[in-house]
Amino acid sequence: MHRLDERKAFILQAVVQDYVATAEPVGSEAVVERYGLRVSSATVRNEMAEMAEMGYLRQPHVSAGRIPSDLGYRYYVENLMKPVPFSRLFSPRQTSLFSPTNPEVGEVERLLQATCRLLAEITHYASVATAPETDVVSIRHILLSQPAADKLLLVVVASSGQVEHRLIAVPERLSEHQMALLDKMLQERYAMRPVRELLHAEPLVVPPEMLSVEPVWKLTEQAAQDCIESLSQQEVFLEGLQHILEQPEFRQVERLYPVISLLERPQMLMRLLQRVEASGKVQVIIGEENPLPEMRCCSFVASSYRIGDRIAGTVSVWGPTRMHYEVATSAVEYIANALSHVLTQISVSS
Repeated sequence: MHRLDERKAFILQAVVQDYVATAEPVGSEAVVERYGLRVSSATVRNEMAEMAEMGYLRQPHVSAGRIPSDLGYRYYVENLMKPVPFSRLFSPRQTSLFSPTNPEVGEVERLLQATCRLLAEITHYASVATAPETDVVSIRHILLSQPAADKLLLVVVASSGQVEHRLIAVPERLSEHQMALLDKMLQERYAMRPVRELLHAEPLVVPPEMLSVEPVWKLTEQAAQDCIESLSQQEVFLEGLQHILEQPEFRQVERLYPVISLLERPQMLMRLLQRVEASGKVQVIIGEENPLPEMRCCSFVASSYRIGDRIAGTVSVWGPTRMHYEVATSAVEYIANALSHVLTQISVSS
């Protein structure tokens, strides 16, 4: 990437900002008038022509002004844009989502869904988040009770705050001694162990002193494994799809359909976002840089969030390459840090 001199950099910044705001090509006269440049429009036009040859600007039609290329956006992101203070992006009401007193904090699925809604509301782009991965999630609590004579209730609480439960049919009411035996086996087998480790655990060989509850244990163990399976499936949360529909770039069905189709295929998105997780910092992927051909008319900004010192999942926003990159990167960075803080608190308190 060539380093631009001061005037070219200023003109590129002006073109990016005006094009992002209006979705209309930007002419040299408009740049001179809007930004009060002390040079003629012919000089700006020549500078624009040189930047087009360098690959930073494009001219969609012969008589039109210029628009940024993917390379132009890349230069803007790396050299020209400035972060937006989070206090200008988020109101106190919005940041209270990550307060420990917020009821949604206790349930990670609700928290991630609410986080996606907030990101979409702030940026006006679609937002996607992945749930914590199983290698950073362990079993915080596993509880067994008998709410009815022929039913057991198994509740599994993960360190991420996710909760799974199963009702288990049993032939008759169990004694307190039998319930104590089952609870002892559950705690020894599952409590505080990582979900990923339990996912492929062999069935427990019931010790001789527990044979009196072996039939019920097998039912309980199967229910516990069902809960583990559910906890191991990394969910993808999506909000703000309507913001994609609002963008002028996607008014044509042939451009819109591949993007919508991909956003609705969470496994494809998850594989892409897992690449982001490895970096551990905010990443901006612009247009042709996207490894998914269907999404090369889009950009996305993503960052991983952590539980403790381990990367757990990803938050991101998706929109056209004509994106408010400073808003998107600042919002994603704040959200990733806030999620890391509150999910680490949940994990530590377990």
